[in-house]
Amino acid sequence: MSDLKKMNTPDITRRQLMLRGSAALATASLLPSIALASGSSSPDRVEIIQQLHNETGLDRAYIEQAVAAAVFDETIIKRIKTPYESKSYAKYRPLFVHQSLADKGTAYLKEHQRIFEQAHKKYGVQPEIIAAILGMETRYGHYKGKDRVLDALYTLSTGYPRRANFFRNELGHFLLLCKEEKRSPTEIKGSYAGAFGTTQFIPSSYRGYAVDADGDGRRDVWESPADIINSVAHYFHRYGWDEQRPVAHWLDKTPNKVFFAKMLRDETKKWRTLADVRKHASLGLPEAWKDDDKVALIQRVTSKGKRTAIVHRNFHVITRWNRSYNYAMAITELAHMLDCSLCKVES
Repeated sequence: MSDLKKMNTPDITRRQLMLRGSAALATASLLPSIALASGSSSPDRVEIIQQLHNETGLDRAYIEQAVAAAVFDETIIKRIKTPYESKSYAKYRPLFVHQSLADKGTAYLKEHQRIFEQAHKKYGVQPEIIAAILGMETRYGHYKGKDRVLDALYTLSTGYPRRANFFRNELGHFLLLCKEEKRSPTEIKGSYAGAFGTTQFIPSSYRGYAVDADGDGRRDVWESPADIINSVAHYFHRYGWDEQRPVAHWLDKTPNKVFFAKMLRDETKKWRTLADVRKHASLGLPEAWKDDDKVALIQRVTSKGKRTAIVHRNFHVITRWNRSYNYAMAITELAHMLDCSLCKVES
């Protein structure tokens, strides 16, 4: 996910890792954490090889060959510390929410309308949401990333202590998926955060959510429109997306009351029913918002100054893909720009 998608940590990343020599899945919490080498800021290659062997059950020689080929890239550390998502929404939004990308999205919806319709029927995720994701991630496959995923994950697992455990876990998933999909670890390219394909899945998300929708025996999130579209839909479905409910709405103004100040402090850490919120003030929401909706408030610095948005649990689902509020708001706004009437299959 944008590679920063995959700075998001999906639940399956933490929960699942293949057991030795089988396709069964085990919770990641049962796996030993990877310790730092004594007297060093990062584990050496020998230690990483042993840990990956212990945790994945892959052949040691296979792991040794892959790790020996990994190159530490200092620029990756610099880039991951300054992601686009760290910008203000005023600066972030224009990168993605504009007519040119919306036009590309509309064309992509039209080109693959039957696939979108079938995915919608199976998973209940609106085509425009999926199209917005693919547009922001890779401009519909045109920009998949130029970094070797092996190098990115090795660099981050050894030179980025704050999230080293996460990226070492992803390195294990990466080697497993390469073995499962018969791909060379040195040939897959993607983002500086280890995301790849048109979907920009990180390895654990690929293994957990990618699907073979075209039935060719491969989960091809690089070139197969059916696999790409259905894999994104599957991910959102598994996280509880509700196509009948809204996502987010900018408020004209924030009620000046203690209750709303507390909501803003809580953000999405606490969800309240809209009925409870309406007891304190009328928000002038569209009819689509219902009293039993679970909602939260967030604020962003926009081109019009600081603004407040009310967000639905669907917004939370987008942040499971990419935890940035900027990303989730931009997805919501880009999706609204897409003409989804083009995705409907004529009878």
